[in-house]
Amino acid sequence: MAWISQHKTWVLVVVFILLLIAIMGPWGYEGDGVPPPEFCKPPYILLENGNCVGRMSGAFVLYFSTLVIPSLISYLLSGGRAFSEGGREFLFILPPLLLVVLPATSTLLRVKSPNNRSFQIFSVITWGLAFGLGSLIAAFAEVFHPAHLWGIWLYLGLAGAMLVWELLILINSINKPSAVG
Repeated sequence: MAWISQHKTWVLVVVFILLLIAIMGPWGYEGDGVPPPEFCKPPYILLENGNCVGRMSGAFVLYFSTLVIPSLISYLLSGGRAFSEGGREFLFILPPLLLVVLPATSTLLRVKSPNNRSFQIFSVITWGLAFGLGSLIAAFAEVFHPAHLWGIWLYLGLAGAMLVWELLILINSINKPSAVG
């Protein structure tokens, strides 16, 4: 645990960089604008089911989600019902925000103040949500070739490792006797 305490900030900086790499990596497939199967060549991928697809990054999903936010707010303010079409758009926006924005924010807060107990607890909750939600996405995604979607797998590995790491730090800080003086 001493190594963790001494190198906490550097590990968090590396985690932030790996998080950005994972977000830029492929998380899913898209079929828009791809050639027919007989003309499927890189950067497109011919899947086992005969579909030619392109890879979609986590950043693309987040970008698309942020484009929907203004129309969602306008729709809800104009009297739309919570779980009609506008509500479904909100549910589409929520996972990318939880998957990307919260872990990045949590990591930056921990770099700024690595010993702050509130930030430690927030980080454990954030990485737990990220791992759980990322696992659900990976479990229900049509993953024909997992190597093609290395971005989501890097993200899941990072989220799982960070959850364990942050829990160890939090447990260690709770068990450490505080100096009274």
